[in-house]
Amino acid sequence: MRGLRLAAVAVLMAGSLVACGGTEDTAGGDAKSGASSSGGPAARESKAPADVKLVKKGFEDHEVWGDHAYVVHWELTNTGDSAGSFYAGLDFLDSDGDVLGSTGITADKVGVGKTARGDASPLDVEIDKGEMGDIKDVRVSEVQRMDY
Repeated sequence: MRGLRLAAVAVLMAGSLVACGGTEDTAGGDAKSGASSSGGPAARESKAPADVKLVKKGFEDHEVWGDHAYVVHWELTNTGDSAGSFYAGLDFLDSDGDVLGSTGITADKVGVGKTARGDASPLDVEIDKGEMGDIKDVRVSEVQRMDY
């Protein structure tokens, strides 16, 4: 199952939804927001942010990510004034707060005030400055929004 996710990571920047989840008609989330430049020529940058909330995080046995995987359950709410697609970077931290590695999540075509929910887990190769078992926390490192 992890090999399948490698292929999905390649599609990540193309705007596909890599992490498990969908979009629901609820608002909420207040953990991290921001906007930054996108390099994609087909999308234009928007100053309207999204709020990303990390709902639950830790090691668990997961149907998709496997046994004893570090899983992050997230919510991303479009707080802008138009629908958009979003990318959020996640940094995985050790007990000293140092970054062990990172991955990202995407949510496509999220309507105004709508919330996409899902879960994500890093690949072993994404934790390149330590071991998977060293993960003690996770933080949102960046949020990008592209209008479509």
